[in-house]
Amino acid sequence: MKVIQSASELAQFCLEANREIGFVPTMGALHEGHLELLRAAQAAGDFAVVSVFVNPLQFNNAQDLAKYPRSLEADSSMLEKAGADVLFVPSAEEVYPSSPMASGVELGELANRLEGSFRPGHFEGVLQVLTRLFSLVQPTRAYFGQKDLQQCMVVRKLIEQKFSALQMVTVPTVRAQSGLALSSRNQRLSPQGLDTASAIYQQLKSLSQALELGPALEASTEQLALLGIETEYLQAVALPDMNPIDHAEESEEKALVFAGYLEGVRLIDNLLF
Repeated sequence: MKVIQSASELAQFCLEANREIGFVPTMGALHEGHLELLRAAQAAGDFAVVSVFVNPLQFNNAQDLAKYPRSLEADSSMLEKAGADVLFVPSAEEVYPSSPMASGVELGELANRLEGSFRPGHFEGVLQVLTRLFSLVQPTRAYFGQKDLQQCMVVRKLIEQKFSALQMVTVPTVRAQSGLALSSRNQRLSPQGLDTASAIYQQLKSLSQALELGPALEASTEQLALLGIETEYLQAVALPDMNPIDHAEESEEKALVFAGYLEGVRLIDNLLF
């Protein structure tokens, strides 16, 4: 595996590889979920480029940015063992050589719902960094985890509007044996917290069987509160625009989405149903 910091060196190295590039953008603190994205790229026969860049524009909370786990040495070792071709570790100056420009991507109401409401500016930060990274890496395919479901819908709009030749591949959420969605933030939970957090997925599974979602959503929120999990939102939505729905209509592509706090750590999860 080649570790590269400059965009010019990356471009030259990828050119010499003479293969289609599969790109896995990450913010580091890697886990099995990230490796599943890498495996998807490898299964497609791609020249696998994984980036690690903690994007400051994605954080509307300075404390959250400061607390975000960073483990580049461990990440590098994990990727090398997994057979990544390139680890791209750009500096902030490499990604943003000048003041970041507005993405110009039209998200509509998707920008203001759920994550867009609770994390103002987050999606614009995602759009800006991916616009820059896609331009630097020039991938054929880009791989994203379904755990960040609304982000996947945002990235889809970015690709449709600005990178139409790029293929987006969404990979199902990887979970611990307990059902807890793997996340870099899980590192900040205590052993008891990790056990408690598994209730989130259990509630999502239960809700997916409910016919009347309104009362069921309220009951699930109360059950999570009894366990010490503070819910920001627990909602059934129609995709791709995350429009709230109240009934489990069979005809819609839909999901249950959750965000909340446990032990001061913000957790998200979702379930397509």
